[in-house]
Amino acid sequence: MIVKVLRETTAVLVVAALGVGCGARAAPPTDRVWVANARGVVDQLRGDVVTVAAYDRLGTARQGLRDDSQLYGLLVPYTDFGGCRHMVTAVGVEPPGRAQAVRLLHRACLHLQRADELFTRAVAHRAARLLVDATQEAIGAVPSLEAAALELARSA
Repeated sequence: MIVKVLRETTAVLVVAALGVGCGARAAPPTDRVWVANARGVVDQLRGDVVTVAAYDRLGTARQGLRDDSQLYGLLVPYTDFGGCRHMVTAVGVEPPGRAQAVRLLHRACLHLQRADELFTRAVAHRAARLLVDATQEAIGAVPSLEAAALELARSA
């Protein structure tokens, strides 16, 4: 239950930080602003993957599931992973010529959302193997995140 509450709280904070209100309609971002916001999402998700990457071994995963401090440290990035599509959507409608970057971000989100699902199961069952699988799935998003970053840099 506490994991669910913390996730929901973090998701609300992410939305608030991105400046998206429930039902609010903001003016479309300029190309430069949109690119900066999209880069922010890429950077956040890459940083989150780095945060969880050490849990790709059973011993580390076991320790992470037993230690409340480590578990809390994992909760934040996995919450971002679960909210990946929402983070991408919150950037706004992409300006012309930016669709490839969005496709790459959505491809990364597939891995990250799957990682979040595995993490949730790992915590519920205290299953280190599932945490290792979640970590590997998160790492699987890196090529798409890197490609999105390159696409954003190329088209800037």
